[in-house]
Amino acid sequence: MLRLFVAEEELPLSLFVDLSGSMDWGSPNKAVTARRLAGAIAYVALAALDRVRLTVFADAATSGGAPYRGRRAAAQLFARLQSFPAGGVTNYERLVWPIGRQRPGMSVLITDGLGEPAMDAALSALQRAHQEGAVLQLLAPQEITPDWSGDARLKDAETGLEREFTATPLTQSAYVNALAQRTTEIERAAHRRGLRFARLSSAEPIDEMVQRTLRRIGLLG
Repeated sequence: MLRLFVAEEELPLSLFVDLSGSMDWGSPNKAVTARRLAGAIAYVALAALDRVRLTVFADAATSGGAPYRGRRAAAQLFARLQSFPAGGVTNYERLVWPIGRQRPGMSVLITDGLGEPAMDAALSALQRAHQEGAVLQLLAPQEITPDWSGDARLKDAETGLEREFTATPLTQSAYVNALAQRTTEIERAAHRRGLRFARLSSAEPIDEMVQRTLRRIGLLG
């Protein structure tokens, strides 16, 4: 079970799921995987009779309704997750207010971490709200190991801006290094606030994400 759910006092779980435009990409699609991952984590909590609060976000944060509780609420939570479309520009600052309303407990933030501005404001809000938990960076395999060749055009999934470039080993290496730097920045920012961190691929089976990766970072007891 989730580590904090073994406590005698009820500790609610808050899920913050990024459904911005950049998440609606990749094979397997990141937004689809994020919904499934959030649902799997929520089910573990609901089976332990803990309360689960859901918030999805892009350029605004939207509540998933009243807190869910008990295994019977799982189907309702899953349906609510599926009802939110993906799209819009990521703005982590929009999470500050809903995070500030949380009781002390556990929070899990699922995002690709590619939005601007950086997520520092949201992570600081989690710390102020006495939240434990994790930041889960979810990327598509095509982002982790790009396969570029020849002349190409990149289009920002959120802003629509396009950029042409010629794919070479140098440009691919520069991209991989930049992505690794972004991941390191997110991991360090999370650890400074007492949060765990993991980078996941949307190609990983959900059960492996939950049982292997989340156990490795200490989110699962």
